Amino acid sequence: MGTCTATNQDGSSCSNDAMDGSDYCHVHQKSSGTPPALQSKDEHGFWPMLGSALAVILAVHFLLQFVLAL
Repeated sequence: MGTCTATNQDGSSCSNDAMDGSDYCHVHQKSSGTPPALQSKDEHGFWPMLGSALAVILAVHFLLQFVLAL
């Protein structure tokens, strides 16, 4: 694994580490035109993350109600 071969918007070379099996880092991987099989997959979409956030909010809400009711 070496350094990313992409160029930043300001013209400087990217200094991030390249991902395994790629010449690009996680930032430049999607814009490199690399086939989807080599691109990292987004593990969490919008809806699962929203559901997780709502679950945490509800848990905190009920815990605060329980603690403050004492």
